[in-house]
Amino acid sequence: MYILLKILNILFSFIPRKIGYLIFEFFGILLFHLNKKKRENLKKNLSYALNSNISDTLLKKIFKNYARYYFDLFQEREKLIPFTDKEKFSLGAEVVKNFIEKYGGCIIASLHIGNWDYGGAYLSYLFPGKVNVVVEKLSKDVFKWFKETREKWGMKVIESNDIKSMLKVLKSSEILVLLIDRDLDKTGFKLELFGKKAFVPSGPAKIALKAKVPIMFAGMLRNQINPLYFYPFYSQTYLNLDLLERNDENILKITKQLINHIEEQIKKNPEQWCMLQDIWCE
Repeated sequence: MYILLKILNILFSFIPRKIGYLIFEFFGILLFHLNKKKRENLKKNLSYALNSNISDTLLKKIFKNYARYYFDLFQEREKLIPFTDKEKFSLGAEVVKNFIEKYGGCIIASLHIGNWDYGGAYLSYLFPGKVNVVVEKLSKDVFKWFKETREKWGMKVIESNDIKSMLKVLKSSEILVLLIDRDLDKTGFKLELFGKKAFVPSGPAKIALKAKVPIMFAGMLRNQINPLYFYPFYSQTYLNLDLLERNDENILKITKQLINHIEEQIKKNPEQWCMLQDIWCE
């Protein structure tokens, strides 16, 4: 599998993005039709998020965006940078810079929305050598390829069970990026998300309190009119600025604040939320 992915890396690097998107969108729609489990998981997730019936049209939009995300992984970071709204990103980047200077580190909490990996890649373009992304361990070959791809984009990779390394980078004037919209290991909280009990990770709050750093909620969305272009979002309500005491009450408090951000952003951009796993307790 690893060798195949490396060959595809070479092949797809020569294909223009418009054509590449069309090719991958075809396979995205094919996945929509062939993988009933992922389709039903996504439909369930969205029905809870939007509190309504979900059309196949919306589901197909998400599968197409998921496919574009994968094509982008085969591209050089520098090819994508000109298609990014730099002005919007620079505003959030200035806040991150201030956090690093004042607190010695910063957590970026994000979602599987838009193009989450490119969000980290562009952040690493602005903060060379300072961006660390936490990832789940996949199969050996796939994980190796994903790790190399993210490192090629300027990010440093930390496995999700390596808490020691996460705390270390946050004490070294660096940035830690965490995706917070699923807890597949089911070791965190069972809390209400869109009014339904879901498995929600407790790690982001615990790490922020332990490292005594703030959390910014942010991400990278895709332009709906022209999917070649990206623009960032970030909430101006920052968490743990007062460096709260690390206890169960504050861990729960920050986690619930993050849930509010998750709900708000998904409701705004449901067509870009690529959550194909079942995240609910029921």
